[in-house]
Amino acid sequence: MAEEDIQTDGVQDPDFINHAYVPYGEIADDTKDKDGPEIEFDEQAKLTSVKHLFSKLDPAVVKAQGDAIGEIGLALRYRQDKELLMIRVVSAQGLASRQVARLTVDPQVEVSLLDSVDGDSVRTSVKKNSNNPVWNEILTFKVDEYSVEGTRVLFRVLDGSDVIGELMIPLDWEMLDGETEWFDLQDQRDWSVTGALHVRVHYTNPTTLHVNVASAEGLCGKDKDKLSDPYVRVTLAGKYPVKSTKVIKRTVNPVWSETFDFAIPVQLLQTATILLAVYSKNIIDSDDFLGEARISLNEFKHFHEIDSWFPLADLKHVARHRSEWSKGAVEQELREALVAHITCRSPHLVFNNTSNKNRVIRLSCPKAGQKSKITIQNGQLIFD
Repeated sequence: MAEEDIQTDGVQDPDFINHAYVPYGEIADDTKDKDGPEIEFDEQAKLTSVKHLFSKLDPAVVKAQGDAIGEIGLALRYRQDKELLMIRVVSAQGLASRQVARLTVDPQVEVSLLDSVDGDSVRTSVKKNSNNPVWNEILTFKVDEYSVEGTRVLFRVLDGSDVIGELMIPLDWEMLDGETEWFDLQDQRDWSVTGALHVRVHYTNPTTLHVNVASAEGLCGKDKDKLSDPYVRVTLAGKYPVKSTKVIKRTVNPVWSETFDFAIPVQLLQTATILLAVYSKNIIDSDDFLGEARISLNEFKHFHEIDSWFPLADLKHVARHRSEWSKGAVEQELREALVAHITCRSPHLVFNNTSNKNRVIRLSCPKAGQKSKITIQNGQLIFD
């Protein structure tokens, strides 16, 4: 299937508001020319297809790094009489190799309990040369009944030493019904992140948000003696400066008590998100990542104060919402790009006569971190 990739280019057009995010309808089956191999979409279909591409891009969300890289089917059950967690690894779909030269993979699934003292893991068999493997294998773990709720189960799909993708499921009783469910795999994360960050937040008129990084507890120790040299980077989502605390030497329970000020109008306060990332300072190599936290101010009242502990995690593959200012800037870029493509009659596969070959048109906006696509299949437009 042929593919055409296009990227957004911004242009100035005073009428861009009239072209953006208009409602679109279904494309009728009679768009195909029945008299010959060549087809031509009517003008409304052409405009609708391009508008659909852009309507799939959400300017309010920063997509997680890395796309979904396959799905895995799982069925979970708990035997109370034997205190046994039973996990059926059913199958997977759409797995992709991490190596450019290989089209197929030799997958197996590694399952482990993150909160287990023993740290045991169990693996399925290896399925050779299969991007859609079927296992139907049952793996078991001894788990106390009172420990089931909240137990974190990590599934990693492996191709030799490569991690194709992974999934972490916190258990609850409702999912332990033995029914097969499908889950999207995500890129590998650092599950060794531990600890929590103590942060205080308050606001003073007319435009100052005060973020006090008080302390942290239970950080991961990166040195040989299980200690770290932690510091915190602080900023707001959007175009704001990144500020840092001082480095505290040789501890996993640092105390900083440092306050950082950010200028933000009270009208935008409830659209802001505070981003905090904890690192351990290294002299030679790059600093070690110890975890991060995000504090959404969507319910924050400027005359109140936040004084809480926030758990740290590896959030680099978790989608987050943009600030209102950043959302507006990205939305403007998408609108201008939509006008540019319609004005320039792009992509050519839509606006020119197209043979009855199967083709995929993909739209990407790198600055927005967004993607969408439409497919031309047997002369018909198919929306994703």
